[in-house]
Amino acid sequence: MFKNKMDSFLTKDEQEEIVRCIHEQELRTSGEIRLAVRFRRGLFEKNKSVHQVGLKEFYRLGMNKTKDKTGVLLFFLVDEREFCIIADEGIDKKVEPKTWEIIAGELQEHLHKKQVKDGILKELRNIGDILAKHFPRKSDDRDELTNEISMR
Repeated sequence: MFKNKMDSFLTKDEQEEIVRCIHEQELRTSGEIRLAVRFRRGLFEKNKSVHQVGLKEFYRLGMNKTKDKTGVLLFFLVDEREFCIIADEGIDKKVEPKTWEIIAGELQEHLHKKQVKDGILKELRNIGDILAKHFPRKSDDRDELTNEISMR
Protein backbone atom coordinates (compact mmCIF):
# COMPACT_ATOMS: atom_id res chain seq x y z
CA MET A 1 0.00 0.00 0.00
CA PHE A 2 2.81 2.43 0.90
CA LYS A 3 4.47 1.97 -2.50
CA ASN A 4 1.20 2.62 -4.31
CA LYS A 5 0.62 5.76 -2.26
CA MET A 6 4.10 7.08 -3.02
CA ASP A 7 3.66 6.33 -6.72
CA SER A 8 0.48 8.40 -6.69
CA PHE A 9 2.49 11.33 -5.27
CA LEU A 10 5.71 10.83 -7.25
CA THR A 11 6.43 7.98 -9.66
CA LYS A 12 9.71 6.07 -9.41
CA ASP A 13 11.07 7.97 -12.45
CA GLU A 14 10.06 11.30 -10.90
CA GLN A 15 11.73 10.33 -7.64
CA GLU A 16 14.94 9.50 -9.50
CA GLU A 17 14.79 12.83 -11.35
CA ILE A 18 14.41 14.67 -8.05
CA VAL A 19 17.36 12.83 -6.49
CA ARG A 20 19.50 13.78 -9.53
CA CYS A 21 18.38 17.40 -9.17
CA ILE A 22 19.37 17.47 -5.50
CA HIS A 23 22.77 16.04 -6.43
CA GLU A 24 23.24 18.68 -9.15
CA GLN A 25 22.32 21.51 -6.80
CA GLU A 26 24.71 20.28 -4.13
CA LEU A 27 27.59 20.32 -6.61
CA ARG A 28 27.29 24.13 -6.51
CA THR A 29 27.09 24.65 -2.77
CA SER A 30 28.35 23.51 0.60
CA GLY A 31 24.71 23.29 1.66
CA GLU A 32 22.70 20.09 1.98
CA ILE A 33 19.20 19.65 0.57
CA ARG A 34 16.72 16.89 1.47
CA LEU A 35 13.17 16.05 0.50
CA ALA A 36 11.05 14.21 3.07
CA VAL A 37 7.61 12.83 2.31
CA ARG A 38 5.23 11.64 5.02
CA PHE A 39 1.69 10.59 4.30
CA ARG A 40 0.23 11.24 7.72
CA ARG A 41 1.15 12.53 11.13
CA GLY A 42 2.28 10.22 13.89
CA LEU A 43 0.02 9.43 16.82
CA PHE A 44 1.60 12.09 19.04
CA GLU A 45 1.71 14.76 16.31
CA LYS A 46 -2.01 15.42 15.97
CA ASN A 47 -1.87 18.84 17.65
CA LYS A 48 1.38 19.94 16.03
CA SER A 49 1.75 22.28 13.05
CA VAL A 50 3.25 21.03 9.81
CA HIS A 51 6.34 23.08 10.67
CA GLN A 52 6.67 21.34 14.05
CA VAL A 53 6.31 17.92 12.42
CA GLY A 54 8.81 18.94 9.73
CA LEU A 55 11.26 20.19 12.34
CA LYS A 56 11.09 16.83 14.08
CA GLU A 57 11.88 15.19 10.73
CA PHE A 58 14.75 17.67 10.18
CA TYR A 59 16.37 16.45 13.40
CA ARG A 60 15.56 12.79 12.74
CA LEU A 61 17.38 13.04 9.41
CA GLY A 62 20.42 14.60 11.11
CA MET A 63 20.16 17.77 9.05
CA ASN A 64 21.15 19.82 12.10
CA LYS A 65 24.53 18.06 12.16
CA THR A 66 26.01 19.47 8.96
CA LYS A 67 29.40 21.10 9.34
CA ASP A 68 28.26 24.67 8.66
CA LYS A 69 24.60 24.29 9.71
CA THR A 70 23.52 24.62 6.08
CA GLY A 71 20.79 22.04 5.66
CA VAL A 72 17.45 22.75 3.97
CA LEU A 73 14.52 20.36 4.21
CA LEU A 74 11.51 20.41 1.92
CA PHE A 75 8.92 18.47 3.95
CA PHE A 76 5.53 17.18 2.76
CA LEU A 77 2.55 15.85 4.71
CA VAL A 78 0.79 14.36 1.69
CA ASP A 79 -2.58 13.33 3.16
CA GLU A 80 -3.04 16.84 4.53
CA ARG A 81 -1.75 18.57 1.40
CA GLU A 82 0.69 20.61 3.45
CA PHE A 83 4.40 21.25 3.23
CA CYS A 84 7.07 23.45 4.75
CA ILE A 85 10.65 24.48 4.16
CA ILE A 86 13.05 24.30 7.09
CA ALA A 87 16.53 25.84 6.94
CA ASP A 88 19.22 25.36 9.57
CA GLU A 89 20.60 28.21 11.65
CA GLY A 90 23.64 28.86 9.42
CA ILE A 91 21.29 29.61 6.55
CA ASP A 92 18.88 31.62 8.68
CA LYS A 93 21.73 34.00 9.52
CA LYS A 94 22.16 34.92 5.84
CA VAL A 95 18.84 34.28 4.10
CA GLU A 96 15.73 36.35 4.80
CA PRO A 97 12.64 34.37 5.90
CA LYS A 98 10.69 36.06 3.09
CA THR A 99 12.84 34.09 0.62
CA TRP A 100 11.34 30.82 1.84
CA GLU A 101 7.83 32.31 1.76
CA ILE A 102 8.31 33.18 -1.93
CA ILE A 103 9.54 29.67 -2.74
CA ALA A 104 6.65 28.15 -0.78
CA GLY A 105 4.16 30.34 -2.68
CA GLU A 106 5.58 29.28 -6.04
CA LEU A 107 5.50 25.63 -5.02
CA GLN A 108 1.92 25.99 -3.80
CA GLU A 109 0.92 27.27 -7.26
CA HIS A 110 2.43 24.19 -8.91
CA LEU A 111 0.74 21.86 -6.44
CA HIS A 112 -2.60 23.57 -7.03
CA LYS A 113 -2.14 22.80 -10.75
CA LYS A 114 -1.22 19.19 -9.86
CA GLN A 115 2.34 19.76 -11.13
CA VAL A 116 4.02 18.09 -8.16
CA LYS A 117 7.26 16.98 -9.80
CA ASP A 118 7.72 20.18 -11.81
CA GLY A 119 7.08 22.33 -8.76
CA ILE A 120 9.51 20.38 -6.60
CA LEU A 121 12.22 20.48 -9.26
CA LYS A 122 11.80 24.21 -9.85
CA GLU A 123 11.99 25.02 -6.17
CA LEU A 124 14.92 22.67 -5.55
CA ARG A 125 16.76 24.65 -8.23
CA ASN A 126 15.75 27.90 -6.55
CA ILE A 127 16.99 26.57 -3.22
CA GLY A 128 20.22 25.53 -4.94
CA ASP A 129 20.62 29.07 -6.35
CA ILE A 130 20.18 30.58 -2.90
CA LEU A 131 22.60 28.18 -1.28
CA ALA A 132 25.19 28.62 -4.06
CA LYS A 133 25.03 32.39 -3.60
CA HIS A 134 25.44 32.38 0.18
CA PHE A 135 27.30 29.09 0.65
CA PRO A 136 29.40 28.35 -2.44
CA ARG A 137 31.00 24.94 -2.69
CA LYS A 138 34.32 24.70 -0.89
CA SER A 139 37.38 22.83 -2.16
CA ASP A 140 37.13 20.36 0.74
CA ASP A 141 33.34 20.00 0.54
CA ARG A 142 31.82 16.55 0.76
CA ASP A 143 28.25 15.35 0.52
CA GLU A 144 27.32 15.07 4.20
CA LEU A 145 23.81 13.66 3.77
CA THR A 146 22.20 11.26 1.36
CA ASN A 147 20.29 12.80 -1.52
CA GLU A 148 17.62 10.08 -1.38
CA ILE A 149 14.04 11.04 -0.65
CA SER A 150 12.99 10.16 2.89
CA MET A 151 9.60 8.43 2.75
CA ARG A 152 7.62 7.30 5.77
